[in-house]
Amino acid sequence: MGIARATLPLCLGLLALAADSAAAQEAQEIRDATVAMGFDTKSRCPDLLHTDAQDVTAALILFEVGPTGVPSRAAVKSSSGSADLDAAAAACVLRLRFLPVVHAGDGNAVSSWQEIAWKWGRQHFATPPPPGAVGGAPAPVTSPAPEPAGSSAGSAEVRVCVDAGGRLAQDPALTRSSGDAALDATTLRFARSAAGAYPAPGCVRLTLSAAEAHAKDAR
Repeated sequence: MGIARATLPLCLGLLALAADSAAAQEAQEIRDATVAMGFDTKSRCPDLLHTDAQDVTAALILFEVGPTGVPSRAAVKSSSGSADLDAAAAACVLRLRFLPVVHAGDGNAVSSWQEIAWKWGRQHFATPPPPGAVGGAPAPVTSPAPEPAGSSAGSAEVRVCVDAGGRLAQDPALTRSSGDAALDATTLRFARSAAGAYPAPGCVRLTLSAAEAHAKDAR
């Protein structure tokens, strides 16, 4: 009985050491992802730029890579602070293929957890998404249509982003002023009141002319 009591702390210590070793091994299994050849990120994710995992402004995505390099179960490991960027980064991962981990013993590819970080690239700021677009590659920038003759003000344009539940992910932002402060304010107010009517998740552009604003205010 005395020997059993004396060996109990030793056994508990060995079990704790084994648990710590298993946890450490599990943590080491998360690897930095490498995009497979033939999957050009510039064409598949044109508005994103691969960056260092330590970049606090980036969205760090954790995902599983199968033996064939196909990703799955993508999730945000570290948020960028922007729901729009987080969603775009996770969607980008699923469009790509990655180098799988190869087992050292037999050379066979095995499933593994990998991570990769993305931030907005220049293309994102140069080409805002077209009206009605949700995710995907943005369309080329086009010049705004001229206002009808006799119009007292142009159109105000705002950018609206919603989450998967259709709720506003952030306050709508004015991306082009009409030159009329009252029309700008009306457009922002309408963008907020229309929450729940936008396709989700993603971002859209909402444009309102002076005539449209007057019609909405008259209702």
